Amino acid sequence: MSKDRVAILTGGSGFLGESLVDGLAVNHSKIYIVDKENLKKNTKDTTNVEIVFNKIDISNENDVIKFFEFIHKEKDIPLTLLNAAANNPDLTSEGMENSKGFEFFDTKSFSSSVTDSLLGTALMCREFVKFNANNLNDEKIILNIGSDLSIIAPDNRIYGKDQEGDQIFKPIEYSISKHGVVGLTKYLSVYLANKNYRVNTFSPTGVFNDQNEEFVKKFSETVPLNRMLDSQEISSHIAYLTSDDSSFLTGQNIVVDGGRSIW
Repeated sequence: MSKDRVAILTGGSGFLGESLVDGLAVNHSKIYIVDKENLKKNTKDTTNVEIVFNKIDISNENDVIKFFEFIHKEKDIPLTLLNAAANNPDLTSEGMENSKGFEFFDTKSFSSSVTDSLLGTALMCREFVKFNANNLNDEKIILNIGSDLSIIAPDNRIYGKDQEGDQIFKPIEYSISKHGVVGLTKYLSVYLANKNYRVNTFSPTGVFNDQNEEFVKKFSETVPLNRMLDSQEISSHIAYLTSDDSSFLTGQNIVVDGGRSIW
């Protein structure tokens, strides 16, 4: 695989952005990072990769179309699309956003999360495929970021209670969105197989991000390896899944969870 490949990364300004860029940098020389939030240039200079930041809303069809028109004007041909954009609420000392029980889930938050994670990912895939419609010779890669919650239910016991003493629940829309990403991956892997595409999902478990000691302990007790995932461990998996080393891998959900989903 040529190191001169160009990649697109959605959700790249988030917590995992640097690790995702490090993984892509192994097999790519230029990365377009898109996000609807204020873009944080949190990538390392040591990657020696050209980074182009674009602030767009991937759930907005016009934004996505214009983004690919911009790439066309730049005369680049992206062959890798890494979809990492998602609404994943953080656990803080105050609790977790939209952490109501299922009986009380907020329809606005539900719609927003599913739209960002599923519609946005599908739109990026659609325009990526249209962009490469006449490019049958080069191998194209679509890699979607899932979660261990794409195959298991959240263990809400680990989240504890908020400042008001109410039980914290992982929002239902997060699980639904991540299960949907796997469905999209399976659909596209078959649909695009004869057009020289490989489509997979990479599903990590909870990543350590300076959460409080009690949460880290509770979470680790649900993992056979007895710890959370380190963000830097993600890079090697991204590098593998966007390289020739995984040339016969498509339609799969690669779960990296320290054994959590089998316990």
